[in-house]
Amino acid sequence: MTFNVQNIISSLSKQGFARTSHFEVQMTGPYGLDAERDMLYRADTAALPGRSITTVDTKFTNYGPMNKVPYGQVYGDATVTFLLSEDMREKEYFEIWQDKMVGTGAFTQSQSRFSNATFNTKYFDQYAGIVTIRQYGAGGELRSIHSLVEAYPIMLGEIQMGWGDDSPAKLAVTFAYRYYRVVFQKQDQPGLGLGFSFGIGPNGIRGSLRIPGLGNFNADTALGIANANIDGLPFAKIRSSLPF
Repeated sequence: MTFNVQNIISSLSKQGFARTSHFEVQMTGPYGLDAERDMLYRADTAALPGRSITTVDTKFTNYGPMNKVPYGQVYGDATVTFLLSEDMREKEYFEIWQDKMVGTGAFTQSQSRFSNATFNTKYFDQYAGIVTIRQYGAGGELRSIHSLVEAYPIMLGEIQMGWGDDSPAKLAVTFAYRYYRVVFQKQDQPGLGLGFSFGIGPNGIRGSLRIPGLGNFNADTALGIANANIDGLPFAKIRSSLPF
């Protein structure tokens, strides 16, 4: 194949670039929907998860080089940095989450070192959650979803305070997780653009609207119902469901 710079230009023009600034992070932990909804707008930095394949050296024959044969997978921890509200409610959210894990004692009023309500490790199913990272295109279209399954915060970073610096305070939170799930939405995938339908029938007027990046909006005048779906899911189900 002959090298042609126009092929490079055509590919870049057609498919563009993934922007590191086009993302949001959603928490699904043991705290509550209202608090988690506010967290969507507070993630300052995040990293899409990676994976390492573990291998063992094996020879298929008596001669020649070794073969690396995969036998498992390893996931590193993930860190998300949040911009803190003035009352530090984001830090409170993760303090409560960790307290539900190991009984940190951060909220106990007892002064006894032998308090049974403190420092007790909880059951795993009581605190494991999901951390969802959504990546968007330049026009706001959803492009990929990475969901950290059975995730929980294992480290809350220090917050440096100082009179000589009034920049926004940030909290770095490190999550452990079992594995991650991923969904990719290609740019040439049909059905992702703006769409509208309208109809009049014996039950009244029905209409639907799809807005890229926001989802589907449906209305029915006969039933008096208006529904909104985000990325194919009712918003109330986002906490417990994944769009695949």
